Amino acid sequence: MEINNLTFIITDDCNFNCSYCFQKKEKKTITKTAIKTTVDFFYPYLKGDTIYINFYGGEPLLAFEKVKYAVFLLSGGSPTPADNLQFQLTTNGSLLTGEMLDFFDRHKFVLTLSFDGLAQDKDRKKGTLEQMVQLIKKIQTYPGIQFEINSVFSPRTVGDFSKSMRFILEQGAPETTFTIVATEQWPPEQLETLKKELAQFTDYMAEYYKEKGSMPVTNFQSAVEKEEKKKGILHCAAGRTRMAVTPEGKVWGCFLFHDYFRNKIDNPEYRDYAFGDIDDFIAGYDTRYPEILANYAELRQDFFQVEGDFCFLCEEIEGCVICPVNAAYTGGSLGQVTRCKCELEKIQAAARKSLHQKLSG
Repeated sequence: MEINNLTFIITDDCNFNCSYCFQKKEKKTITKTAIKTTVDFFYPYLKGDTIYINFYGGEPLLAFEKVKYAVFLLSGGSPTPADNLQFQLTTNGSLLTGEMLDFFDRHKFVLTLSFDGLAQDKDRKKGTLEQMVQLIKKIQTYPGIQFEINSVFSPRTVGDFSKSMRFILEQGAPETTFTIVATEQWPPEQLETLKKELAQFTDYMAEYYKEKGSMPVTNFQSAVEKEEKKKGILHCAAGRTRMAVTPEGKVWGCFLFHDYFRNKIDNPEYRDYAFGDIDDFIAGYDTRYPEILANYAELRQDFFQVEGDFCFLCEEIEGCVICPVNAAYTGGSLGQVTRCKCELEKIQAAARKSLHQKLSG
């Protein structure tokens, strides 16, 4: 086993109640014992030029001391991380303090703020828009923090997409990513709204790039490359180069499997993808890991189906990126993709292609 991505799901609890969130809130937090066991076991298997250590929730800052403890262990007690360790934390930002920001600055964290721009008060938490704007300014005063924003848009807020993304860019964040909710169905009229909003935003980003020479929206960064990267077929990295440990001390190939299977213990797929408790996983590693890994290896885009039609028959399969877990929330099982989810991916791919044409034409 060689992995370059290890996620600690610090807690299942959260102080927000975002309407599009697929996670199930519970008062569960990872123990220091589970953290130490995880670090002691996985550390020799962390390989690569950059090792990504992720802290996720729920809201991980509800258990900030557990984040600090994991960093302490992974850094060997050093006040600064090893050169190849990249710590990352995703937060809604509401609990950030000066002490936390100092810590993230010192350990050169990638800090991802979940912020939906002008749609913040609709789907995320009413009354937090101005608080987040001030927080964005504050975070940017810490030079050691690599700051990112992730914005989520659902059928309820898609009409705010273009103006919200422009608003976020105007706050000066160096990098932002938008996520289109795929865990619920989109009515046809909302899909049309998404197309129109993306068209408006690509027009704006074309002018933005021509004026500033940079592309801070990660979804569109491929559109500014002079030579298109060679496309391939998605092969999910879960279990192969990434692993995750839950608040209960269970091991999965990716943090997304934890929430999807949390109340599906009787589902046959649960047994196919669950590595088990960390102690049991370690004890039976020589047989357990390769046995379960074989199932993760089947999570390839060309093995997926869109309501009975095999994805490998689609001429757009190369370059298509559909997370098997996100698709399963509406498709019913891993690798089953709804027509709606397929359409969402095609709409976004068309927007990237349109922007590329605008910039190269």
